[in-house]
Amino acid sequence: MEPSRLASKKERTRDRLIDAAKSLVEERSDEKISIQDITHRADVGLGTFYNYFDNKQAIYEAVLVQMRARFEEDLETLRANQSDPASLVANTLKFSFNEALDNEEWQNFIKKSGIEGEHLLLQDPDQCLADIESGARRGRFKIDDPEFVANLVTGLTQHVTREIAADKLSRSAIADATRYVLRMLGLPELVAKAVTQTPLPPVAAEKRPLVKEILPYLSRTSVTHRG
Repeated sequence: MEPSRLASKKERTRDRLIDAAKSLVEERSDEKISIQDITHRADVGLGTFYNYFDNKQAIYEAVLVQMRARFEEDLETLRANQSDPASLVANTLKFSFNEALDNEEWQNFIKKSGIEGEHLLLQDPDQCLADIESGARRGRFKIDDPEFVANLVTGLTQHVTREIAADKLSRSAIADATRYVLRMLGLPELVAKAVTQTPLPPVAAEKRPLVKEILPYLSRTSVTHRG
């Protein structure tokens, strides 16, 4: 088999295992799932599992990697074509905080899988630093040390996200935390409040057939079933 085809086959097998683990966790909790359950659901041999993962913890982490990739794709869609550095920072924060509250798939998987360690949906710290450096260069942010400020912003974001995930903070904390960050970056209170209150731009929906795209097909195939 050609190397490229072999690599593609391995990737498909790995994806089947990840999908199987994810679906099983959605159906039941971790203590009711064995590695054999995962390989049976993926329709591969038990030994195949260990060609890709050391244990259940490793495959659960792979599931979270896929979920995080979707979060990052949506975040990039939201960030696209935003020219104002303050709006870019504010919208990135608000989106991340909203995900901490609203991403039930992420929350439920972490809870039901019993995966070890801390797992948060956050902006990449290097991207956060780049955003702050860009705003400082353009004069939008009044700061002396972008790297130090970026570390403060990352730490504050992690803290607020943890508190939201633990049900210790309500949705109102999103606006407060975002406004505090903008103030930290040197924006006046009125400006920081105005930027914070601006609605988030839309995020592209997951690609699936739209109603208007399938209506012509439905009209052709279901006309004899009316009544």
